[in-house]
Amino acid sequence: MQLLLPTIVVVANCSILRHSDTVEFFPLVSAVAVVIGLLVGLTGVGAGALMTPILIVGFGISPPIAIATDVLYAAITKSVGGLAHMRSGHIQWALLRPLWVGGISGALVGSLVVIFFVREGGAIDWLIYPLAALIALAAISLFVRHLGPEKSLPATSKALPGPALALGGGAGIGLGVSFTSVGAGALGMALLSRLSPPGTLAHKLVGTDLLLAIPIALVASIGYLLSGIVDFSLLWSLLAGSLPGVLLGSALSTRVPNRVLGLIVATALSIAGVALVVG
Repeated sequence: MQLLLPTIVVVANCSILRHSDTVEFFPLVSAVAVVIGLLVGLTGVGAGALMTPILIVGFGISPPIAIATDVLYAAITKSVGGLAHMRSGHIQWALLRPLWVGGISGALVGSLVVIFFVREGGAIDWLIYPLAALIALAAISLFVRHLGPEKSLPATSKALPGPALALGGGAGIGLGVSFTSVGAGALGMALLSRLSPPGTLAHKLVGTDLLLAIPIALVASIGYLLSGIVDFSLLWSLLAGSLPGVLLGSALSTRVPNRVLGLIVATALSIAGVALVVG
């Protein structure tokens, strides 16, 4: 199995990651990952929706390598954050089973499609467009959620959606994660907001969203690992920064205003989506 491993080459004052046969460490990537990890711990959003565009536009990584590496990075980062939230009792376990069934199925299908295109040597630039579309959808969902009036309704005020929405929504998230590394954060939060009892606290949505992403990202990662399109130098640099960040964010998740953070992440997603398309 051929592994695609990068070195840093400076071209026109831009740091562009290229391939080599050694595992290296990139401090700038780790510095960015600290901020992304903090956002993941606080909001459940950012591991794919923000980091993948940064890798493609800011560091010159090709889309399939950025997506494949970021999916595994997200799985590990969200495992750490999810465990921290689980120890604090922030998980809605009853919602996770149908979401996992749909999400894992979608992730299997999506990762096989990406692997097929990479192995056949087909064009892969098209991956940028579903990535940009999902980032835009994630940004819109966050703006709608955090700009609207805050509601705290009694748990009996309305009937909760059935399992079909959880299965279908989970499958869509799984496809999104495997195609683009985006979906399990902001879109997962939007789906959980619909499925959860009214008045569910924000940190319980974040904790459940983090745990939702773990098996979906792991399933997609297995195929990418076996196909040799995960970049281990990049992965190591990302994890070195993000793991401390996600632990800190998880610890602060009940102390920071959720609306302010949501709007900050939504704005960052909008900028990332525009930069991805223009770049």
